[in-house]
Amino acid sequence: MVALVLLLALLVAPEDAPKPAASSSSSAATKKAAPAAPSKTIVGEIVWVDFPSRIVLVRESVKTTAVKGKPAARETVAMAIAPDVPVIRGKKPSTFAELKPKDHVVARYVPAAEGAKAVSLRVADATPRAPGSLAPAGSAGDGSETD
Repeated sequence: MVALVLLLALLVAPEDAPKPAASSSSSAATKKAAPAAPSKTIVGEIVWVDFPSRIVLVRESVKTTAVKGKPAARETVAMAIAPDVPVIRGKKPSTFAELKPKDHVVARYVPAAEGAKAVSLRVADATPRAPGSLAPAGSAGDGSETD
């Protein structure tokens, strides 16, 4: 009962509460009128790239967990990549033209009614390693110390 009363008190603002000046209320209203949409992240593989329209189709690498009544599924997102969206390959800046199917990516995007808009795109740098270039067991790279 007390929780309900507190909830109602928070929802109903008193009419005699002091109101801010007109100039600050208009700037506050502007800030509240356009809240930033929360971004989502997808980790997956590029399935398809449409260079003329700058759209990338990314399929999630891992299936979601099964929820009651729904099977586990992989999400596939088609997102528009604006020219100002940063594309990073490994640790170096890259370009949209260098994207290709089978690239592994981490993409941040904002879902919208007209389609997802990319915020950033990081591509895994898949440089093949020479055979035998992996660190041997017991080296400093595996966390164990040898003194």
